[in-house]
Amino acid sequence: MYFIKMGRSTLNKLSMIAASTLLAVSSACVQMSAHADEISLPKLGDAAGSTLSVAQEQQIGDDIMRQIRRSEFLMKDPIVTDYIQHLGYRLVAANPDALGRQFQFFVIQENSINAFALPGGYVGIHSGLITASRSESELASVLGHEVAHVTQRHLARRLERQNDLTLPSILGLIASVLVATQDPEAGMAGVAATQAAGQQSIINHTRDNEKEADRIGITMLSAAGFDVSAAADFFETLQQASRYTFKPPEILLTHPLSRNRIAAARERAELYPKIDYQDSIDYFLVKSRVRSQNLINDKEAFRELESRFNKSQLNSLEELYLYAELLKMRGNNSLAIKVLSNLYQEHSSNQLLLFSLAEAHLAHGSGQEMLPLLESQLSKTPDSTKLLLATSEIYIRSGQPTKAESLLLRYADVHQKNPSYLKLLAKAQADAGNTPEMYETTGQYLMLLGDLRSAKKHYERALNATSKDPYAQTRIQARLDDVRQKMRAVLKAQSER
Repeated sequence: MYFIKMGRSTLNKLSMIAASTLLAVSSACVQMSAHADEISLPKLGDAAGSTLSVAQEQQIGDDIMRQIRRSEFLMKDPIVTDYIQHLGYRLVAANPDALGRQFQFFVIQENSINAFALPGGYVGIHSGLITASRSESELASVLGHEVAHVTQRHLARRLERQNDLTLPSILGLIASVLVATQDPEAGMAGVAATQAAGQQSIINHTRDNEKEADRIGITMLSAAGFDVSAAADFFETLQQASRYTFKPPEILLTHPLSRNRIAAARERAELYPKIDYQDSIDYFLVKSRVRSQNLINDKEAFRELESRFNKSQLNSLEELYLYAELLKMRGNNSLAIKVLSNLYQEHSSNQLLLFSLAEAHLAHGSGQEMLPLLESQLSKTPDSTKLLLATSEIYIRSGQPTKAESLLLRYADVHQKNPSYLKLLAKAQADAGNTPEMYETTGQYLMLLGDLRSAKKHYERALNATSKDPYAQTRIQARLDDVRQKMRAVLKAQSER
């Protein structure tokens, strides 16, 4: 489904996010309406009778995502983020309809089971869905389903089908679902109020969307080499979960489930060759990494793991890695290094374990010991985000910021939408004494977070500074013009509300 229902935080905080999201989307609409004739979005208050263009969807999605990046709910763990991105890209590569679009996958720190797609190719899942999945194929099936929502342009088609639904109603729907938190009834009440008389036709259209996303998602799953029966398996897991709890999994509120839908998924899976897919090591490690976040304050769970480790009863990769992560969180980095070193010796090609080991060494103050291993692995996979970040962090902390800046700049274009990457690059540039470059990179970072005013100030500082880059002035001026245009759009949207 196209709309997100975050949880766990207070209603007040989410209300603020929803309000700023609504304003951001409104300003996007105002901004796009001022563009060339080929981009013609209905004015606020008009019926959304014509389909949104791909460019308009992208603009709306970008503005919503800026607000999510600023929230405390977005999981910024490079291991989890990198894994979900690669899993998602594997599915995108298997779908010809997806290749012409920009996709970005991310995780919301939330124990509930949910997934969603935003306009513009942004696909998110709750961390609880990762731990609830029983196989990598099940997790991939959910991502594939959301990718299908994007490629089939279900948001634009909903607008086209419901001619009497105004654009503010759609924006209100996004905001109301953002506000919905621990009480599902509150969120659904907001949705119902927003949809008003057109509710039933939208629900019918939603069911059609779900069937289409199931069909395309399973096709994608097969093309990417996953187990095609995983979609129906996960449906059954969700159905079982809903039988024994007062509140069903959140994903069922936005993805209605029925016996017919499960049967249809089973029948469609039989049309494809059966694949005996083996889950990757990274899948199990990421599940443990996410679990460790939930067990930070669980002393009993830690004591049990500790006792079993001391008795040599921790044998599985997942449990040993979970124990190592909890050791790091408790400051016992020396023992964490020992556990992770043993795991890395057994799986010496695994970058996730290498990154985790580097984290432990950094926390222990022995990061430089990891440089030979990291540099060696980087020479084999020079575009690994995890290794680039780990190596650059160690360079900076060991007084080699110029090396870190040079390394990060090689792939800066690829990571233009990665706040963590830009933040680290700005730190390297500051420590290296390249102040004009630091201002520009910080401006890019702030733009991703939607802090237009601060981004503008940093671009102005960069423009007034002297850079060794002969193209800097032209590039920075273009960035400055862009942020000023966005600020004018926001002011205009505020005045028209």
